[in-house]
Amino acid sequence: MNIAHKQMLVELKKRQRTGNAYFSNDSYLSSGHHYYDVSVPDRRAIAKAWLKENQDISNKEFFAVLDSLYKGKSHEEKTLASILLGYNKRAREAVSTNQLDKWLNELVGWAEVDALCQSVFTAEELLADWKEWERFLRTLAKSKNVNKRRASLVFLTGAVRQSGDARLQKLAFQNIDTLKYEKGILVTKAISWLLREMIGRYERAVRKYLKENGETLPKVAVRETQRKLETGKK
Repeated sequence: MNIAHKQMLVELKKRQRTGNAYFSNDSYLSSGHHYYDVSVPDRRAIAKAWLKENQDISNKEFFAVLDSLYKGKSHEEKTLASILLGYNKRAREAVSTNQLDKWLNELVGWAEVDALCQSVFTAEELLADWKEWERFLRTLAKSKNVNKRRASLVFLTGAVRQSGDARLQKLAFQNIDTLKYEKGILVTKAISWLLREMIGRYERAVRKYLKENGETLPKVAVRETQRKLETGKK
């Protein structure tokens, strides 16, 4: 275990709310990983404090810390790694998709996957290296690992909200097409989420896509997207 990882694990245990660690098997966490019940605000505070004390850390050293955290036994260690990455723009610009793929191997369930994929990377960062991100997200959509298939959609949720770039729209619809026949909730709800996030900048395209594909899309995705189109509410 990396030394910095050990230090942050001590901080996590100090902030344990229940006093009893357990395994996270509820419908949101659903990872089966050890769970210390440390709040997200507390995890963010730990990340900010550590980064403040280690501002000059090299990317190589930083990635070693993340490697160790992602391989940790608990939900909090894994999500703390993603929080740290979200706070380190320099590291995000340097990280490879190959490294991200390895980290995804350690993540299970909605909460862990989404912590890395939902809003860590901006649309600007994806578009700056678009050919590689496009290749990576297409590959994830065809993975045997359902968590990676979810990631192929969730990585785009923040980007389509931030940018109206046609490349994001095109890939979003293509990955949805690849996955729309799946029945598992990890994927069906991610399809719904991505379609709803697209409404802000791509409403006309979403309406057209829904009209042409409504019979083959997951019912939950159709229902929730139509509701947002009609009411503007989630």
